[in-house]
Amino acid sequence: MKTGRVLSWESHLIDRASQGDQVAFDIITDQYRPTLTALAMRMLRNSDDASDAVQETLVKAFRAIHDFDPERPLKPWLCRICANCCVDSVRLRKRDGESLDQHENFLSNADDVDAQAEMEIQQGQVIEAIDRLPARYREIIILRHFKHMDVTEIATELDKPEGTVKSWLFRARAQLKKDLQPAMG
Repeated sequence: MKTGRVLSWESHLIDRASQGDQVAFDIITDQYRPTLTALAMRMLRNSDDASDAVQETLVKAFRAIHDFDPERPLKPWLCRICANCCVDSVRLRKRDGESLDQHENFLSNADDVDAQAEMEIQQGQVIEAIDRLPARYREIIILRHFKHMDVTEIATELDKPEGTVKSWLFRARAQLKKDLQPAMG
């Protein structure tokens, strides 16, 4: 289902940016930076790493904007680039070993250790539950809750009717709730 609902101002800005217009790309950046920052923070849980990932995302997007189809929505494309940059950052962190600097506050405040550990356990349980979902439900959850796409954007991305996306999202959430209920009390 191709909706063709891309805003004309966005198409215009994409066209101008693909011709090297820095001001047009700066306007795009201003529009989507908060979404990209939220996505990077969710994935990396560190403001410095998230900021670096967003900056890398915007550099990559600027370099590749001339290949982007202005008839498609820009937000999913930028979110995919950002998610890939975050994954690369995590891989690099694992390869090089994490610095203790980002854990300094956690280590220095013993009262928060139990709460932080409990939160990390719950996050792990949620990720495991998402991994157990059927592929189509898992993809819907990731697009909606990790890439911050609305139902219309997801329908466009997956080439499915909005009603199907809503139904799958409802079923995925219900299955997650059922799966997580014993663990979360």
